Amino acid sequence: MKKGHIESAELQALSRLFSFPEQWPDGATLDRRSHASENQKIAEIADIAGTDLLALQNAYVSLFINALPEVPCPPYGSYYIEGVLMGETTVRLGKMYREYGFQITEMADHIAVELEFLALLTVLLKQNDPVQEDHQFLLAHLRQWTPKFFSRVEQNDQTGFYSGVARNAGRILFREVTAPVL
Repeated sequence: MKKGHIESAELQALSRLFSFPEQWPDGATLDRRSHASENQKIAEIADIAGTDLLALQNAYVSLFINALPEVPCPPYGSYYIEGVLMGETTVRLGKMYREYGFQITEMADHIAVELEFLALLTVLLKQNDPVQEDHQFLLAHLRQWTPKFFSRVEQNDQTGFYSGVARNAGRILFREVTAPVL
């Protein structure tokens, strides 16, 4: 990995970790999430949290889908940027995804969807390519709202699993990005 470059595999792993867990994250996903130079690996967090899939699913639902009196960590960019769901940025992202033939089942500004699409753009990225503008837009969009989201995850996660994912996602997204060596 070139210093400062965000790898597609890292983004894909983060996307999977911010998606509803249908199964316990596999070793490759857990290992990709972190590099030796970073403070904490998700594998260590997994050891702390255990490998109880139902507990992980319950934590996910409590943080990101349904909790009373309100969802503590809505995983949607428009919530943090515009104060509403399905705002202008959601519509713009959806249009961009369609232009690339990227099909989604979740809202366009869901953290997992944005990370997955950024992973795709990272693969397509070349110097002076039209993809560069979309890549920069999406990265700037994520950098605009995720600090608040990650902070809320760290404040509300009782397991330590998702707060560890959020800390590492912040380190990855806020690296100084340079063009990849092709």
